[in-house]
Amino acid sequence: MIGRPTSQRDQAMFLVSLLAFAGVFAYWYFLHQPQAASLVEVAAHVERLEASNQRAKAVLARGSVDSLDRQQAELNENLRLMRSLIPSGNEVPALLDQILAAARRNNLELGDFSPSQAVTGTTFDTFGFRLSLRGTYHEIGEVLASIASLRRIIVPVNVTLSPVTTPGRREAVMGEQMLSATFDVQTYVVRTGVAP
Repeated sequence: MIGRPTSQRDQAMFLVSLLAFAGVFAYWYFLHQPQAASLVEVAAHVERLEASNQRAKAVLARGSVDSLDRQQAELNENLRLMRSLIPSGNEVPALLDQILAAARRNNLELGDFSPSQAVTGTTFDTFGFRLSLRGTYHEIGEVLASIASLRRIIVPVNVTLSPVTTPGRREAVMGEQMLSATFDVQTYVVRTGVAP
């Protein structure tokens, strides 16, 4: 029958066994368990890195460095083209002069020309101008086509055509119905300062 240790030798063996068991438990609780959790995290991180490396190898196998360089050159060319389409702030008066010159070339009468409120954006500012022209349908169409063919992005919006009710000397000579065209012209300018 096993009972409590009675001899001094049995009591010492019991105490040594108890201390050994407590040492194993302390090692497991304080050292092994936190290290095991850390090892699980490290193993998951290694798996993610290996998966990322495999994806990179697959991308590299599909296209070489030369194809990536060609793709970068194409994207740079597209960026250069986009920058050439958007005027800088000091080009806006020259663009307006081109629009007015197109109206004069087509013998249109300028009725009204006024700037509208500039719209501030994060990347671009939008400048608008209200124009009123008087001429035939085809002359007005040629001016709108001239605006569309300018080197920079300029958009005619809110075009309104209405017949001229009081004919003048020009209408009698031409024999065509004169129209009054009112429209807004918008252009975009790259922001150089910090957005408000």
